[in-house]
Amino acid sequence: MQYTEFGKTGIQVSRLGFGAMRLPMLEINGRKDVDYDRSTEIIHEAFRLGVNYIDTAPYYCEEKSEIAVGRALKGWRDKVYLSTKNPKEINTGTEWRKMLESSLKKLDTDYIDFYHLWGLNWEAYQNNIDIPDGPLTEAYRAKAEGLIRHLSFSFHDKPENLLKLIDTGHFDSILVQYNLLDRRNEEGIAYAREKGLGVVVMGPVGGGRLGAPSTKLSKLMPGSKSTVETALRFVFLIRI
Repeated sequence: MQYTEFGKTGIQVSRLGFGAMRLPMLEINGRKDVDYDRSTEIIHEAFRLGVNYIDTAPYYCEEKSEIAVGRALKGWRDKVYLSTKNPKEINTGTEWRKMLESSLKKLDTDYIDFYHLWGLNWEAYQNNIDIPDGPLTEAYRAKAEGLIRHLSFSFHDKPENLLKLIDTGHFDSILVQYNLLDRRNEEGIAYAREKGLGVVVMGPVGGGRLGAPSTKLSKLMPGSKSTVETALRFVFLIRI
């Protein structure tokens, strides 16, 4: 596994992370649930291969992803970095704290390494987050208490607003879309690195669109054995 400096955090993270948005599922009595045993096997294999960053969120996998990740973290918690999220729509410190405490309980952990304002955009930041006694105030309180170690945000807004959010100075890392088919955030990624923020890329294979075999795409990277390898190597070129 290859590792890289994660912004100014002092942390070395694996170039590949584990996204727990889609885990093996079962249907029991007409209701969907995570296949916890299989999910744990898969996550542990990633950890054994050197992956040390895992990302989840409260609503993934029928709201069970955090539970599955929490179970898989047993015996590994001090060896990996955990990321989860708090929705941008929450606009009070009290509700934001409740969501944080819910995630801590589901994950069965005392702290979260990278806690994201989920799907943050500039409008939500101004109207819901950076307000008196709002989520931003509560986030700093949670950091002081050791419940979260780094404040982050995931992003789906206009590229120019990514720069504005970085310039607030409140965040240690970002989670953004970037791949061969979508390079809109390229300037923002470079700017984040310049400012010392860690960068995590979501959708490096275009939501699966870059997973289909393509001789033309594979040839973009000399020696590449698949379009997936080409897509990942392309993302690595930006030095995240």
